[in-house]
Amino acid sequence: MLAVERRNKIEEIILKEKSVLVLELAKKFDVTTETIRGDLERLERQGVLVRTYGGATLSCGSETEISVEDRDVINFEGKQRIGKRAASLIKDGETIFLDASTSSLHIARNIKDKKSITVITNSERIMTELAHSENIRAISTGGLLTQKNMSYVGRIVESTIREHYFANKVFFSCRGATLMRGLTESNEAEAEIKKAMIDCSESAIFLCDHTKIGKIGVPVISDFSRLDIVITDEKMTDDWKSCLEKHDINLIEVL
Repeated sequence: MLAVERRNKIEEIILKEKSVLVLELAKKFDVTTETIRGDLERLERQGVLVRTYGGATLSCGSETEISVEDRDVINFEGKQRIGKRAASLIKDGETIFLDASTSSLHIARNIKDKKSITVITNSERIMTELAHSENIRAISTGGLLTQKNMSYVGRIVESTIREHYFANKVFFSCRGATLMRGLTESNEAEAEIKKAMIDCSESAIFLCDHTKIGKIGVPVISDFSRLDIVITDEKMTDDWKSCLEKHDINLIEVL
């Protein structure tokens, strides 16, 4: 197969799957990982994708908004590990914010044995997940329900959080994270709600599955100074570790 044909195939795969891994592509096309990295570098220059640690994700300009059902299957195992580890940080009796990310949904799936937990969320799926958990008080922010994300958004959500709620911890994810821009989201509505949750919490925990690294959104949610803990499913590079250490952020790698 010619290089241009291989790159066309890679582009088709990433448009369908939203993310790719170097090792899987090398095996699929029977070439070296160096060859695949060269292909990804070229496709990145063309604006097709954004390279990440160990792979690549669809670039912001190439992607339409993905439904929550489709996002839930992307790196499912990695998010599952992150969700379990994050749930272990929650103490009985605490109040927490969970955003509408699929990573937060994995937390909801792992806290049903907790006692006297209050969960405040703008996620319809998290409310449904916790509906029959007798020991958990689940509070919905209300607002305008988005069909693709199954999240409640709007100014009323932001004002409700800022005026009426305060939490011990906020657990959240986002569209992407880069050393230059910090944490970014795909749209203003979700970004403003995450900002409000961070501002109204004692501690902020970023759920950073590896597909977020290097991915860029438009509105900025936060720089690294607002974070207390980062939980990720792959080893961070030395540059990332240095950045987190500089801001006194506790890094938890669940490998």
